[in-house]
Amino acid sequence: MQLRMTRRLVLVYLTSLRMKGSERQLLERRQRLARRVPPLVEILRGTVLTRELRCGKPTCHCASGPGHLATYLTVSFAAGRTEQISLPAPLVAQAQEWVANYQAWWDAVEAVSAINRELLRRRRGSSAQAAPPPRVRRARTPRS
Repeated sequence: MQLRMTRRLVLVYLTSLRMKGSERQLLERRQRLARRVPPLVEILRGTVLTRELRCGKPTCHCASGPGHLATYLTVSFAAGRTEQISLPAPLVAQAQEWVANYQAWWDAVEAVSAINRELLRRRRGSSAQAAPPPRVRRARTPRS
C-alpha cells in the first residue's frame, strides 16, 4: 500500500513539475496518458487481502502452527457498508491485476486533471473571443 501511495504521489508531483512545455506539448502528454491506461473493462475497486484463519478443530495443524490462508476482495461502500468476496487461488492474480488497473486509472485521472488545470490557467489569459460561447440552457418542459 505504501509503495502504491508513494508512486501515486510521485506521479502527481512529476506531472505538476513538467507543466513548463507549450500547450501543444501538454495536449500530447495528455494523449499519451490516455493511451497508457488499461482497458476500462478490466478494473475493479477494492483491496485484495489474505488472512490467516484457524478452523477450530483441535487436531488440525492450525491449532498449534500456522493457520489456513484465505484471500478476499473487500470493497467499502457509502454509509460504511463493506462487502467481502472469498477468492479461490486461481482468481487471486486476476483480482490483484484488476485492482492495480483501477489504481492506474485514478493515477491517470489525476495526471490528466493537472494538465487540464494548467491548460485552463494558460487559456484564462487569452482573449475573450477565443473562448467558446456559453451554453444556453433550454427551459424544461413539464412531464405529464
